[in-house]
Amino acid sequence: MELQSLGTYRLVRPLATRSASFRLYLARHEDDPEAGAPTYVVKLLLPGSGSDHAHLLAQFEHEIKLLTAFNHPGIPAAHGDGLKDGVRFLVMDYVDGCDLAALLGHDSGTPRAVSREIAVYVMGQLADVLHHIHTFEVLDPATNKFAELGVLHRDLSPSNVLLSRTGNVLLADYNSALSGWLPREHDMAQAGTTAYMAPERIVGTAPASVQSDLFGMAVVLWEMLKGQRCFKAEDDLKTMDAIVKFDISHASRRLAGLSAKLGDIVRKNLDRDPARRYSAAYQLLQRLAQTPEATAAERAQSELASLVREVSHGNPRLL
Repeated sequence: MELQSLGTYRLVRPLATRSASFRLYLARHEDDPEAGAPTYVVKLLLPGSGSDHAHLLAQFEHEIKLLTAFNHPGIPAAHGDGLKDGVRFLVMDYVDGCDLAALLGHDSGTPRAVSREIAVYVMGQLADVLHHIHTFEVLDPATNKFAELGVLHRDLSPSNVLLSRTGNVLLADYNSALSGWLPREHDMAQAGTTAYMAPERIVGTAPASVQSDLFGMAVVLWEMLKGQRCFKAEDDLKTMDAIVKFDISHASRRLAGLSAKLGDIVRKNLDRDPARRYSAAYQLLQRLAQTPEATAAERAQSELASLVREVSHGNPRLL
């Protein structure tokens, strides 16, 4: 499929993606100077048919609706969407930098840790985004009152955390998200990345919840601090087995050198029992702000920006 433009946006070049159903392109608006740097990313769903494609289209429509409604600096803004020659597309902010998976060395096979201060800074930004989406309200026409939409991200993984060259942190990819806007017949209960999925979702004892999103966040935090993959195994079945059997109190799972408050955040939110995790993203945000590591947030942002520039080398990665 050779596309040069979609609506008023001209496609500049493709970006890497792990999905076989979607394509990503750097783009610029037709009114932008030809020599100007691209400022948009176009995500498009490849044409298809059948029930599988119907699910993909419904989930993409849901993602478009969510990103159009959200208004948060930690979420890529939607600038437009449309349909051309059977191709459904969404235009979003371009984030110049890399994703957290690249920063942690997941793609190179040589994982590395970041400082506790950087890890707390990144977690604080993500917790603020989660608080926004978890408590997002819309007007209920039946009652004429605002009510929470029940948004869950369901795919808290390093590849969905975008880091800019100025140290900004954004949570992307809402294609696995759940909310009251997604028709239940198109909900995929196992949506998300296996290695960051909460144990109750894997064994089917409980559906996705705020607590399962917080578990995914805690896995990301553990990996940033430890410099190792937490649950990555040879295949999905072994990965799921590792998650179900995971015990944060085991000596090999402990993290040395953490403050008492940061250690408590890791321990509680990696608990196999969702009832023992924090009850809300705002509670996590509060606890993070109370850690000694949080006092270096400004320096941590600057240090993160330097790491991003070192890793990205001018080659943008968006997933």
